[in-house]
Amino acid sequence: MLKLLVIIFALLSVKISFAVGRTEHYEYLTPTEKLLLENGINESTLESRCPRTAEFAKKARWDAPLKEKADFILVDKKRRLIHIINQETVLASFRMALGTNPVGDKIAEGDARTPEGVYFIDLKNRKSEFHLSLGINYPNSKDIEEAKQKGINFPGKDIMIHGLPNGWLKRKVIKHPRDWTKGCMAVRDYEIEYIFTAVDLGTLIEICP
Repeated sequence: MLKLLVIIFALLSVKISFAVGRTEHYEYLTPTEKLLLENGINESTLESRCPRTAEFAKKARWDAPLKEKADFILVDKKRRLIHIINQETVLASFRMALGTNPVGDKIAEGDARTPEGVYFIDLKNRKSEFHLSLGINYPNSKDIEEAKQKGINFPGKDIMIHGLPNGWLKRKVIKHPRDWTKGCMAVRDYEIEYIFTAVDLGTLIEICP
């Protein structure tokens, strides 16, 4: 099933290359494209990298990022690290800020938590309020179903990797890299510029506790 997922990603990458100009500011996956990827993830035997976060922390790359495209993003909530990966090679690592209630999986709108699990990048926004941003496909069908079982109507949305606020006053208030978001993963502006370039739509991201 992992081969199927790779094939789906490759097909989407070809299509995406012709779809960059869909709107002035955004690149995004259509609902059909998102459904294909989500089904591919659900059916795959993709091995979780979360048990290996300590290993990847030791591989963290703090010097000039390698100029290669990423095929995976690993988010280590415990260590506040984002690793940009190609195969098993860490291209770059960045320290991040999380939401003001960082421990635990996201379950509801407004809980200030970051979701945990395997997702993919479904949006790239060049005109973000936070310099640049990349969205993940939260909530997916599993998140929605789990929320319903808990009696929660709104599991939340708009979970991003993004930069710092555009306004200077907000920058003064947040005291980055302390946790300050509403559940997103925040890095510095020059760091999101690299991530934005290195990561294509459809790239898998695993968010670990």
